[in-house]
Amino acid sequence: MKCLLIWLPVVLLASFQTFARKDCPEAKVVHVQIEGSVVLYRQEQAPWRRLGVLDDAGTKERYSALLAAQMAGRQVVVAYARDSYDCSKSNYAESAYIVRTY
Repeated sequence: MKCLLIWLPVVLLASFQTFARKDCPEAKVVHVQIEGSVVLYRQEQAPWRRLGVLDDAGTKERYSALLAAQMAGRQVVVAYARDSYDCSKSNYAESAYIVRTY
């Protein structure tokens, strides 16, 4: 019982962070660029944003999903971990959290 009381707050805090992300608007990918090991992308009607660094966990998989969606002409939603992230401004510093294809 004591173990449950200790882990319950930890689990609740972790689950709240899941809901704290910012989903940028759904749109097609028009440009993808790699500068060194940093992957940048631009969607229709949106500024340049950072997808991530190729050596970081999950970036290659997000990059692959982004390229597949671009080649298929499909829309994607890219989300960032911080809920105060501003999707309307260029971002070259903060990496994406998820890529969802449609």
